[in-house]
Amino acid sequence: MSILYEDRYLVCDDNALTIKDYFFPKGSKRIAYADIRDVSEKELSWWQGRLRIWGMDLEPYWYHLDTQRPLKSRGICLDTGSWLKPVLTPEHHDEVLLLLKEKRRGDV
Repeated sequence: MSILYEDRYLVCDDNALTIKDYFFPKGSKRIAYADIRDVSEKELSWWQGRLRIWGMDLEPYWYHLDTQRPLKSRGICLDTGSWLKPVLTPEHHDEVLLLLKEKRRGDV
């Protein structure tokens, strides 16, 4: 298994994405690429997501621990078929977005 991307928040390997510090107080969530139905960008605003350091937003979005999120304006929303959708805020947004879309299509 090779690592395709890694930062303080995420690890993308050949088969799955691991979201670090997803669960409280400490715990990771692993999502197989095959389980991702859709990958989309989400604009973060002061009222939706940007001030959410960790946990659920007003809408059914779950944000992993990221103390730098107030400085970010975009997130990556994953639809895995669950009512609660993980929103990622990686250090290299465009790189992860492209990687996840390619993996979802089976291009990589």
